[in-house]
Order: sequence, then structure tokens, then C-alpha cells
Amino acid sequence: MALSDQLAKLSAQAKRLEDSAAAASSKNKEWLAQRESEVRAALDETKAATKASVQETKDDVAAGWHDLQQSVSDSVASLKAKADKRRVERKAKRADRAADHAEIDAEDAVAFAIYALEEAEYYVLAAAQARLDADEADVEAAVKSAE
Repeated sequence: MALSDQLAKLSAQAKRLEDSAAAASSKNKEWLAQRESEVRAALDETKAATKASVQETKDDVAAGWHDLQQSVSDSVASLKAKADKRRVERKAKRADRAADHAEIDAEDAVAFAIYALEEAEYYVLAAAQARLDADEADVEAAVKSAE
């Protein structure tokens, strides 16, 4: 019920109260009993309507509360899902970076191994050349000593 309707009803009720109060002193007992009965019936009707309105409001509040709880629950679930997705994406990125670093480390290790093999080949050849030079020097020394 709109506020203006409620104010009009309140005004009409106040007018009836004023009329009843004014008439009460000039009317007889029967009229007073009948008017009291009418007022009691109106009061019971208003009480029942108010009770129904309160129950309806209570039901609306309960439904609104349920909707709010559901909305909050849905929002929290959405936030958790987004956070889980970001966590998985970050984990995948970290794994990808770790794989990139491992591949670079493997390439460096292979390059070092190639360098080490080339270095080893150089020293093997240098040792062989030194051995040939030493053998040649021994032969020359033996020839000179035999002369």
C-alpha cells in the first residue's frame, strides 16, 4: 500500500474515532455496544491483514536473503574458479620456463662436451706429436753416439 493511501486511511480512521468520541456522550448503551462491536471487528480485520502482510514481508525477506546468499556463493565460487585457473596457468608458465632453462642447460652441456672432446683430441694429438719428436730425438742421439 502506497504511503498516500496509508495516510488517507489513517485520516479516515481518525475521523471515525472523532465521530465516535463525539457521539459516545449523546448515544445510548446499545449504540455504544454496537459501535464497539464494529470497531472490534474492524480491529480484528486489520490485525489479520497486518499479520498477513508481515508474513508476506517475512517470506519476501527470506527469499531475498536466500537470493543474496546464492549470489554471494556464486560470486565466491566464480572467484575461486578464476583463482584456480590463474594458479594452473602460472604453474604451466613456471613449468614452461623450467623446461626452457633445462633445454638451455642441456645445450650448454652438449657444447661443453663437444669442446671437451675437441680439447681432448688436441691433447691426444699433441701427446702423439711429442712422442714422435721424442722418438726421433732418441734415434738422432743414438746415431750421433754411434758415430
